[in-house]
Amino acid sequence: MNSQKNDLSKNLKMVYGYPMIYAFANKENIEQFQSRPDDMVIDTCPKSGTIWISEIVGSLKDRDIKKCKQDFITATVPTLEMSLPRLRNSGIEQLEKNEAPRLVKTHLPIDLVHKSFWENNGKNPKQEIKKVIQFLGKKLNDEILDRIIHHTSYEMMKDNPLVNYTYLPSTVMDHSKSSFMRKGIVSDWKNYFMAAQSEECYAIYKKEMSGTELQFQTEI
Repeated sequence: MNSQKNDLSKNLKMVYGYPMIYAFANKENIEQFQSRPDDMVIDTCPKSGTIWISEIVGSLKDRDIKKCKQDFITATVPTLEMSLPRLRNSGIEQLEKNEAPRLVKTHLPIDLVHKSFWENNGKNPKQEIKKVIQFLGKKLNDEILDRIIHHTSYEMMKDNPLVNYTYLPSTVMDHSKSSFMRKGIVSDWKNYFMAAQSEECYAIYKKEMSGTELQFQTEI
């Protein structure tokens, strides 16, 4: 594809046998990354609430929502494998600048990331955020917790230029085609897939996931 086209829409690239989005398929970054004992790693599938959980963890780490509003999320929670010539820093370069404890975001398969990883969902924000607090070993009073819940709500985040990626050039992410923050609705795919398409996807999912104990919640 033409180099001026949206970098995120380019063909997938194989890295260590895995198909990866072009912007994330940086084998050198994966190999060079040096983790630290106090790193907090957020490992998710693309478009599964990664930015939401990143903003929650960032708020919990600093216990101060104001700090989350001081820089773009690509700086506060860098994507480990991200590397594009149009971005200010690669994920590795930004992580080297960030102070400990660092927040590290990645979409790498688990066997390429030798750290703890976790995800969350939005069924009950307060309950889910409390799980994250417990996981991180933090203690927060109800006032700070309520502020974090408000700050990380979908309504707030979709209009927050520090996390909705509207600051990226159109050659990286073209928001005229689709905004990064779409609707914040679980199972919205049902409004677009026909019954035959849903059945085909489920058959592929069942085949690929056979033999594993992983279970994903697709409805709330």
